[in-house]
Amino acid sequence: MYAVEINGLSFSYGNKTVLDNINLKIIKGSFTALVGPNGCGKTTLLKNISGYLKPKAGRVVLLDKAVDTLGIKERARLVGYIPQTTSPEFNFTCHDVVMMGRMPFLSLLQREGARDREIVRESMEITGTWDLRDRTLDELSGGERQRVLIARALAQNPSILLMDEPVSHLDIKHQVEIVNTIGSLCDNLGITALSVLHDINLASRYCKQIIMMKEGTIRYVGAPSQIVTQASVKEVFDISVGITYEKDDDVPFIVLPKTSGKRLKVV
Repeated sequence: MYAVEINGLSFSYGNKTVLDNINLKIIKGSFTALVGPNGCGKTTLLKNISGYLKPKAGRVVLLDKAVDTLGIKERARLVGYIPQTTSPEFNFTCHDVVMMGRMPFLSLLQREGARDREIVRESMEITGTWDLRDRTLDELSGGERQRVLIARALAQNPSILLMDEPVSHLDIKHQVEIVNTIGSLCDNLGITALSVLHDINLASRYCKQIIMMKEGTIRYVGAPSQIVTQASVKEVFDISVGITYEKDDDVPFIVLPKTSGKRLKVV
């Protein structure tokens, strides 16, 4: 069964076409990476899938439900969205931030109950953030903050998790922690995750499927072993790289080219 089905989707900002005839299917319970050059439409595609933006043409279906037929609360129960950056503008505790994920299940003046608190605790324990519950977001490291945001999305009990560069600006240890956490959610809870990632090697190692975009179109879709090649990277990113494999492993890794030896003159 497919968690996400996109047929003939196009989107424009004014007269500028950002997405052009996107067709895509994402298998339920998979962890998929969305890669491509800056400005190729990755974030816009996520926002169209979430229902935040409405396409100029085409259709988005989430678990057999057309996204444009869903109300705001129904979409929030189905899809968890983690934005590219979140500024801790208010000194909410981590527990309060994760509790915000229960808002789609509460009426306007209804307060959270025992079940809501139980779900929040479970979400924070899954992401290893329960010990941070009394701290505020501005006290956390980047990796800790990202795990709290994942916990907030989990508290929505989503079937689909959309993430826009969840490991940006994190060191390699925290990058691995985050993608490992996401992969575990897919394997153990059956959540379908779609994440914008810039590091193709990270995507190759931890994702079951990679989508390569360029200039508002999808150029390649498939398992890393199938589509991460010298030719695809050259076409999509306009750079010549090497591809290598670890022994007894079909995961491709990109080898960056050596420098030309030229140096900029500093004046």
